[in-house]
Amino acid sequence: MLTLYHGLASTCSKKVRMCLAEKGLEWESRLLNLQKFEQHDPDYLKLNPKGVVPTLVHDGAPICESTFIIDYLEEKFPEPSLSPADAEGRARMKEWEQWSDEVGYAAVYVPTWDKLSRPVAEKLSDDELATVLGRVPTEERRSRWKQVARGGFSEEELEGAYDRMRQTFDRMEDALGQGAYLAGDTFSLGDIAMVPFVERMTDLRPDIDGAYQRVADWLKRLSARPSWQDTFFFGGMDARTGAVAKAVAEMAAGM
Repeated sequence: MLTLYHGLASTCSKKVRMCLAEKGLEWESRLLNLQKFEQHDPDYLKLNPKGVVPTLVHDGAPICESTFIIDYLEEKFPEPSLSPADAEGRARMKEWEQWSDEVGYAAVYVPTWDKLSRPVAEKLSDDELATVLGRVPTEERRSRWKQVARGGFSEEELEGAYDRMRQTFDRMEDALGQGAYLAGDTFSLGDIAMVPFVERMTDLRPDIDGAYQRVADWLKRLSARPSWQDTFFFGGMDARTGAVAKAVAEMAAGM
């Protein structure tokens, strides 16, 4: 049995939802409200000590980190294959998985936290914030919640994120000149790893993607796949940043 603990707008959760959909696998959803800090509940921390999403539980065994999860699914459920048949293609696929973890994530987390988490965090009183921070299991996440609650991110941090977005689009535009997908002519885990971040970048900075026609065409191809609905409109809910940000703002206004 497969159970996925995930967040609606979480880019890393979207990677796993798309992979599950492409594999045609049945799974049980455990959707966590990250703005209500459900990822810090003691029972969830037993599965994922970092208190982040997603976590896949397969026959009682938890697997954490989104790239590890999609690699696990590819190995455990090899059909249909989501890897190129040739060694060069598989190497390129792995490079894009790594890029999603290192550059893609770094490109979106600052503006995403500023848009989704700050409206909630800045409404917390000092006592409420101390309670929240006391439940966060890692120093890195404690620092981030404290920063968005009390001051937010600097212009330098935001510009650094936007620069990584441009690096990503530049690299993708070059790669897509060699095939329809990031690892060549085969749709793969590399595309699955990158698409939530690219969709997020186009949402956060629609002004920077107009010059990248190959990236736009690639995104259009992926949006036509049936798995797109489970990824970005899970259970009939709009998981895109803009829609979630509106809901979060309404929730924060009512606090």
